Amino acid sequence: MAGTDQNGDHHSTNDRPIGAGRNTGLGPDYFSFDMRLSRTFPLHEKAHLQLLAEAFNITNRTKYGSVNNVVGPDFGLLPGFSTFNVSGSAAVLPIQPLGFTSALPKREIQLGFRLDF
Repeated sequence: MAGTDQNGDHHSTNDRPIGAGRNTGLGPDYFSFDMRLSRTFPLHEKAHLQLLAEAFNITNRTKYGSVNNVVGPDFGLLPGFSTFNVSGSAAVLPIQPLGFTSALPKREIQLGFRLDF
C-alpha cells in the first residue's frame, strides 16, 4: 500500500504505489505438518473410551501471519524495486515497510479422551 491517497478518492488505505499491480508481493514459503493419533478401547457393550493425541505445526517452523504492507507512494521508483517482486523480511522491524507483524502459533500438542456411551 502507498499509505497516501494516490487517486483522490479520500481513502489512503486502499491505494497502491504507482505501477504496482494487485498481488505483486511474495510471501515466505509455507509448510505445515499436523497429526492426530487416536485409539478406541471398548469398556462395555455400549461404552467406548477414546484416547487422543493431536499436534499442530510439528516441525515448529515459523509461519508468518501478516506483513507491514505500507511501503510509500514512491516505492516502485526506488532502485531494485521496479518489478514489485518484493517479499517480507524478518530482518526488519514490524514498523518498517515489509517487516513481518505477526506469526501463527508455534508447536502445539494436546492430549484428550472421549467417552462414548
